[in-house]
Amino acid sequence: MEIVQNRYGQDRVIEKISHNKLRVMGESLFSRNSKNDEGQLIMFDFEAGPCLNVGGTIKYLKTDWVIKSIHPEQTNQENLVSVVLEVELK
Repeated sequence: MEIVQNRYGQDRVIEKISHNKLRVMGESLFSRNSKNDEGQLIMFDFEAGPCLNVGGTIKYLKTDWVIKSIHPEQTNQENLVSVVLEVELK
């Protein structure tokens, strides 16, 4: 698990949940997302970051990972946002 801060100093937790999946979660009053023509999520933006894009990279434990897909998760806590990223090593 790694904790990074967004541009307002709020924590974002990144954890590896399998050999090719990372979870990114944190407190966020809102989030934005975008889908392609086939309805697949291709961008997810937490309040104040990070902005995650399919084809983009995310750093986890000093290693760059390429984001292959983004899947939002339901949470029971108010204002807690979580997504699972399918990734591969860059």
